[in-house]
Amino acid sequence: MIRYWHEIAIASMAMCTLAGASVAALQDAELATQDTAAEAARVEELASEPARRMADIEHWARQIGGWTEGHREALALELFEAPSHGLPDLDTYANAILDPTRPVGDRDRLASIAYLTFAGWLEYGLLDPETRTPRRLFDDEAEQLVRRIGWAFEAGDVGQAISDSVPRVRDYAALRREMMRVLAVTPIWAGVDAGPSLHLGDEGRRVDQLRTRLMAEGLLDGDWQEGEPYDLRLETAVRRFQGRANLTPSGRMDQVTLRQLNLPPDRRIGQLMANLEQRRWRTRDLGRRHIWVNLADFRLEAWEDGQLAREHEVMVGRQASSTPEFSEEMRYIVLNPWWGLPTSSARPRFQSFRRNPGLVRSLGFQIYNRAGEAISVYEIDWSRWGNDWPYRMSQPPGPTNPMGEVKFIFPNRHNIYIHDTTERDQFVRTRRDFSAGCIRVQDPLALAAWVLEGQDEWDRDRIDAVAAGSAPRVVWLDERIPVHIAYWTVVGDSDGQVRYLNDLYRRDSGVIDAYLAAYESHADLPPFPTRLASSSTGASFD
Repeated sequence: MIRYWHEIAIASMAMCTLAGASVAALQDAELATQDTAAEAARVEELASEPARRMADIEHWARQIGGWTEGHREALALELFEAPSHGLPDLDTYANAILDPTRPVGDRDRLASIAYLTFAGWLEYGLLDPETRTPRRLFDDEAEQLVRRIGWAFEAGDVGQAISDSVPRVRDYAALRREMMRVLAVTPIWAGVDAGPSLHLGDEGRRVDQLRTRLMAEGLLDGDWQEGEPYDLRLETAVRRFQGRANLTPSGRMDQVTLRQLNLPPDRRIGQLMANLEQRRWRTRDLGRRHIWVNLADFRLEAWEDGQLAREHEVMVGRQASSTPEFSEEMRYIVLNPWWGLPTSSARPRFQSFRRNPGLVRSLGFQIYNRAGEAISVYEIDWSRWGNDWPYRMSQPPGPTNPMGEVKFIFPNRHNIYIHDTTERDQFVRTRRDFSAGCIRVQDPLALAAWVLEGQDEWDRDRIDAVAAGSAPRVVWLDERIPVHIAYWTVVGDSDGQVRYLNDLYRRDSGVIDAYLAAYESHADLPPFPTRLASSSTGASFD
């Protein structure tokens, strides 16, 4: 993985050694200083902020007034839909709110509590994304929900108050439709027995099981006989299954494919529920122009005014250096970037240079001592190899620089960013977890043109002209662009279909288990929540 702050510092020193590059070096160094200072100031600001208070649901429920029979009916209809969002059943609340034998005041109170509970789940999630424990509503969040229902009363549309809390992510609706489908007809399918991989020519019970399993996925028809060997038709169906799951489409039923095929139906439903929850964790305002990366799908999307503007294939971190999930703002791009290697990446190259010092010159690398002074490879004290290794390495722009022609900078604590690559031929592969953590993007200059769209003098022709040279160039963005990096293993395609992806980083199990535990903790919500003592400072959603 390319460590951003380290790369900037090394690149700045290295650029100072090149004629005509000193201005770019100083500019790059200044950016690093500003970003580091800004991040430190933000940390200090967060540390000084007062702790947020947990919401007393009964208190906030009393702030809601204006329920009518029509409002209660509209809310009850929304509550009946909770399972379609993968959320706990709220039918007991809905039925109690609609019960004409209950006192009106009691029904209003239950309606207010049910609204805060359901809208809170939709808006903020059932789980805390950091601790993976049941999430609790904060005072400021409850206050916002109370204001929203008040506006809905004025507009005469209680359903809108719920709709406003639903995640504004493109495929949320597709996943919700899939949830309604599996709730209506719980999928039942036979697995494939454990055993060696299967391929063309194999036959026997496990081949029959494989055919039966792929029929359940709708990838194979029933026109086959028991005992038939693994033929081209079955191989094609396996390829289609692998392609949908972002597995290497070999047509062989290998062990990775077998694990994906044998995911039990109840676990598949848990995966779908957890993926709906993960959508609820994302920021509500994604940005007028924003970039979305789904690591599990090896895909980058550029969005503008609610419309998908561009799609790009990406490579992500391998399992040992998996790419994290986070959101930050892109501030600038660097055309013809330097590459400053972190120690983890530099040491293997130093070993190569020790065996063949001529590689340093042929590849254009610069080596620096701890004082930041450029030195010759012949000045290295190899006896110091180990934890106290005092040398650093940087490579200028050029055809062998793994940063390629452009990198996109959105400062973050993970030191992850998006950049070009010299291994562009690898984009033809379906599974693309090749990087050391950063995100390598296909056709990066086209993405740069979209990022810089509307900025004076930075059209595609100028971008191509600068990239064709060798001088580094930093370009500030007039409008910062939010970058959202997610890891979602259930996705909706543009045609409304849902794909279940391979759990590349093995992250799903923890999320699913935590979500199902939180789900079960809310499974028996009482129709009359216990009134909290007036001295209480907080309450969970139930």
